[in-house]
Amino acid sequence: MSLGDNMKLFLKKFLPKPILKFLIQVKNTLISNPSKRRLFKKMQKKHKMLLEQIKGKEKIKVVFLAIHKSVWKVDTIFQRMLKDPYFEPLILVCPYTIYGEERMWEDMNECYSYFEEKGYPLLSAFDKKEKRWLSLEEIEADIVFFTNPHSLTRKEYYEDAYLNYLTCYAGYGIDPNKYNNNEEQYNQLFHNAMWLIFVQHNEMFDCYVKKNKEHKDNVYLVIDNIIEELQKKENSEIVWKNYATHKKIIFAPHHTIEKNTSFQLGNFLDYAEYIKDLVKQTQETITWSFKPHPMLKSKLYLEPNWGKAKTDDYFHFWETQSNTQFNDGEYIELFKQSDAMIHDSGAFLAEYIFTDKPSLYFTNKNTRNYLNGFGNACLDTVVESKNTEELAKFINGILQNLDEKKETRQYFINNYFNTINKNTKKDVLNIIQQNLM
Repeated sequence: MSLGDNMKLFLKKFLPKPILKFLIQVKNTLISNPSKRRLFKKMQKKHKMLLEQIKGKEKIKVVFLAIHKSVWKVDTIFQRMLKDPYFEPLILVCPYTIYGEERMWEDMNECYSYFEEKGYPLLSAFDKKEKRWLSLEEIEADIVFFTNPHSLTRKEYYEDAYLNYLTCYAGYGIDPNKYNNNEEQYNQLFHNAMWLIFVQHNEMFDCYVKKNKEHKDNVYLVIDNIIEELQKKENSEIVWKNYATHKKIIFAPHHTIEKNTSFQLGNFLDYAEYIKDLVKQTQETITWSFKPHPMLKSKLYLEPNWGKAKTDDYFHFWETQSNTQFNDGEYIELFKQSDAMIHDSGAFLAEYIFTDKPSLYFTNKNTRNYLNGFGNACLDTVVESKNTEELAKFINGILQNLDEKKETRQYFINNYFNTINKNTKKDVLNIIQQNLM
């Protein structure tokens, strides 16, 4: 750990929160924000130069950087590029380096297999024959498409990419969250280096502009393709066990289980065993899908009261019961064919609303403080639960086909589409093409 990291930990531990917050604001105002704006200006010039270099090309190579299969939320964009002769899309499976090599290779193999099964053009960032990491230069990327803003991988597929290429960022879902003064979500160096950014609601757009007024020219409001897919009534193949005989409930816990941090949506530790008992009690009536955030497993490995053996045993339980299933990939059909969801996920809080089905959200004393205005409006459409009694009541209601939030939820859906249809610009492919001209 560096001297700077030790100093940050010391300040967080011993300084009163109001003083720490003031010092962070001073640092952002006097040091961080000016440097980010300088980077923004520099990258605008860089992007113009890169546009000149590819001007007149008949085919544009777009490299999508993928780390986890479960947060791949740009499938519709990728598929449309495959059908458009102007684009040559390619997926580059990148390493997740946060939790060591064993987890890194496991995630890379799973991610690669996922896209290989879909028949998509793809490469692994690691060349096994030559035992080296590929560079974006040798792949000859024209545009690099990010789906995660955080530094989770090697610098070749993060800093080196956003500083040297035309870059797009579509996020991994409609953002209902608010933490650390929105710096990590909207104002990292990463965001200020982007060529084009796509957002899914007005508050996200406003956050970018508030952080840097010039963002208004490179941030575009679009309808999330996941919402469009969830609105479709027809189903493809059945993805649930006991589809015709059982109610179908998704359990989707978030990864932020650490206590006393700046962002804690996750309440998994409080409910994990109780829900396991519920599964056993409802073998004849409910099929349960376990859909955890991809980072939860690694964090449970490090949790003192869990560890690797207990975590693996818990996950194995979900893979092996007659009325359970483990889902860590695509989830559109999983959502559409379900009857309800119980969770404390961030993105799912917004996305699941558009199935027009009931959901329960685990809350703690700070949940509403972690949500932005849009997120709190989402929370108003679900049943909130702070204890197992409220959870049990919700489950019984699902078995009786009760839906107490239906009217509130449908008002939210109608209002969302009325608002976004007034303000949205053209779709992602059209926006990219127009900015290439």
